[in-house]
Amino acid sequence: MISKLKSKLASIALGLTLSPIGIAGAQTGGVTPVVPPTTINIPALVDRVMNWAFGLLIVLAAAFIFFAAYLYLTAGTAPDNQAKAKQYIIYAVIAIVIGFVARGLVSIVIGLLQ
Repeated sequence: MISKLKSKLASIALGLTLSPIGIAGAQTGGVTPVVPPTTINIPALVDRVMNWAFGLLIVLAAAFIFFAAYLYLTAGTAPDNQAKAKQYIIYAVIAIVIGFVARGLVSIVIGLLQ
């Protein structure tokens, strides 16, 4: 009697566990195979990579500027930290300018290719 009850509970538990998978598959109409593109759009790929790299550059430059601000504010005990902070800010600004120039050049080249 207990083994039949365990068997029924196990089948109910298995059914309840697998039912969301079946429901999710039924709602989307089944699994569609992923087909890789037959052609690669190089300008779009370069643009996506450039946007990703530019975003990373901006985040890193902001982090360096915040670190430089911290060094500058705590430079009372170590005066050489004030000079380091100024250099970090200058380097971050130069990196941002180079990033904008690179992004502009990529936009120009992509415009010429299309």
